[in-house]
Amino acid sequence: MAFKLSYVTADGSYRAYDLMKIKDSLIIGRDRQMSKLVIPDSQVSRSHCAISRNGKKFYVEDLGSRNGTWVNQQRIDKMEVRSGDVIRIGGVDLHLGSESKADASGHSDPLLGRNLGGFELMEILGRGSYGTVYRGLQVALGRPVAIKVLADRHQRQPEQVQLFLNEARAAGRLNHPNVVQVHDVREVEGFFLLIMELVTGGSMADRLRIEGPLGDEVICSIIEDIGHALGYAESQRLVHRDVKPDNILSNTDGVFKLADLGIAAPISDDGHARQAKAFGSAHYVAPEQARGGNIDGRADIYALGASAWHLATGRTMFEGTARQIVSSHMNDERPDLAPLAPNCSPELRQLINQMISRDPEERPRSGNDVAAQARAIREGTAAPASRRMPTVASGRRRVRRVRSRRRRR
Repeated sequence: MAFKLSYVTADGSYRAYDLMKIKDSLIIGRDRQMSKLVIPDSQVSRSHCAISRNGKKFYVEDLGSRNGTWVNQQRIDKMEVRSGDVIRIGGVDLHLGSESKADASGHSDPLLGRNLGGFELMEILGRGSYGTVYRGLQVALGRPVAIKVLADRHQRQPEQVQLFLNEARAAGRLNHPNVVQVHDVREVEGFFLLIMELVTGGSMADRLRIEGPLGDEVICSIIEDIGHALGYAESQRLVHRDVKPDNILSNTDGVFKLADLGIAAPISDDGHARQAKAFGSAHYVAPEQARGGNIDGRADIYALGASAWHLATGRTMFEGTARQIVSSHMNDERPDLAPLAPNCSPELRQLINQMISRDPEERPRSGNDVAAQARAIREGTAAPASRRMPTVASGRRRVRRVRSRRRRR
């Protein structure tokens, strides 16, 4: 029985490494000379972490990486890892599993090639702690689809199953060109499947890993399209609550679409969504959302702005543990965008800075408002940016600034 480390590359290819073959240690990083397992991700350090073996036990150790090594969403220095654990370095999830058989293609994912309820699972598109997304085929209609399968450990947790079903119910009633369409949800042979529109261009997180920081025209198009998606969601009385580069997809026509409405919250009659607890991803969460208070669509505008910041600079606004990052969103001044994205136009910088204001009242009022401003910048009709741009303040933690070379698109 093999003990394998598996992951999906930025181009969607599945990779697996048999850890039983480790003699000393397996160095993982982005530098081909320093690492045996190379992960080409700008957020991965040259020599990021190591996996070692002691008899039947395996250990992962961080090697002083800039962004840290995480196991099951907890930052670690060194710890024992077991089957089912997920190691995250940069933007890549590495899955550990004991596997006794492979599929016909030689891949270690047992669902590849299977037909579940009339849907054939053909290729892995992405994998995270929540589940795996496959390129699939609805056999009866001959329709290509994307199929999200809830992770094994979550299928035994009623709260996670309910969250999965909520995604289908929230997204299934939406019909908009900038929202990924959900076709169906079903349970087959103990597996929970979410059947979705197949979007073939990949996520913006993938694109950032491959290309590095993106240019103004692309970022403006992203803000415009996703702004329209957020405006539509708000018209349907929903707040997404997890806008991030991983959930922004593009098709081959260059249209950007918003995915993953699993934790969307309904807007009540007073115009706010109530949260029983805080949701969202630490790097993009709005301050009011992180506090667990009432929110509206402006929380999604903040997350879209934080995503645009990441795509423009190649780095997130704040670094540290999840708790430290969330605290920075709530309390610290934002670092100056200008030196981090020197080729970003003043008008786009000003829009992003407005979107990530700590005070919701200082942000654009709606997704459609954001979309209109982004379109004006893209078309060159926006008013010149104010000379008085937001400045940097150190806050309670020193924010390391990294200059990134950007490519014009």
